[in-house]
Amino acid sequence: MTAWLAQNQASVNEAGELNLPDYAKQLAAVDEGRAFSWLSKFSVLRISGDDATAFLQGQFSCDVAAIAEHGVSWGSYSTAKGRMQASFLLFGSGGIFHLLLRRDIAETFRKRLSMFVLRAKVKIENVDDSIAALAVIRPTACSGAIPQREAADGNDLAAAISPQASIVLSDAPAALLAQWQPALAAVGSTAWDLVFVQAGLPWVSLATYEEFVPQMANLDLLGGINFKKGCYPGQEIVARTQYLGKVKRRLYRALVSAAAVKEGDTLVAASTGDQTIGRVMLAVPKTDGQSECLLVIQEAAWQENPQLANNPAAQLQQLPLPYQLGDVI
Repeated sequence: MTAWLAQNQASVNEAGELNLPDYAKQLAAVDEGRAFSWLSKFSVLRISGDDATAFLQGQFSCDVAAIAEHGVSWGSYSTAKGRMQASFLLFGSGGIFHLLLRRDIAETFRKRLSMFVLRAKVKIENVDDSIAALAVIRPTACSGAIPQREAADGNDLAAAISPQASIVLSDAPAALLAQWQPALAAVGSTAWDLVFVQAGLPWVSLATYEEFVPQMANLDLLGGINFKKGCYPGQEIVARTQYLGKVKRRLYRALVSAAAVKEGDTLVAASTGDQTIGRVMLAVPKTDGQSECLLVIQEAAWQENPQLANNPAAQLQQLPLPYQLGDVI
């Protein structure tokens, strides 16, 4: 990747964010559907061993057994109280799993999950040194919000995550980058986050660690929760939330009239004073001084002019998602 970074006058900062010149041009490339990126802000974990499928089935919200041989799913890992410590994209291939998640929580998550392996034949390892996560917008696709596996070259793993965007885990990233470079524009981490925002795809980060129950991030709508499988950490809370109709908050897409919006920023409403009614999950500054965001908020709060706690003057406008929220009870 070093040669590619130099070729594109790009750099990766201490937070793992990929930076390239001309941010306005990058945003334009995303809007025009001709962009690709190295997901340097993300990590890849490989989980293998004879007991890997059974072990993960008892830890994650998604149906691991259903994707074990050749599948892909969104999923989450939660505390006993149902609060997510990670959301991820999980690939299964012949009983070996590759899991994509935010880099800032990856090591904490790996250590936490490893605590429960005990005598099971399971190996959990970070493979960032050998596998790169890449993303591309191209006219292939996913008929809805639930990810679908795609054909890939060699040992690569690919999945469509929206009608335009795909993620590829590759052990030979230079070849793919060279293939995409002539017709598509390379974009950095922040510009690519706009793809996730517009697709309504949630990633738990350090700023939102243990803040949300999976349904608050719309994972039930994205195929990331299986309500018929057995127990896993937080399963009782997740099931109760679903069947007793207690999903008070959902993930929404919004336009905010301020550029300085960050992951984890709190939302309040005039009628409830300092009480937190939601949080920003992902934010992307636009060139016009506004930000496009994913935020978890109470549905009723939209009728009360929700505000950023640290910038009450900023206006929030709800934007459509590419999938239906349904009724929020």
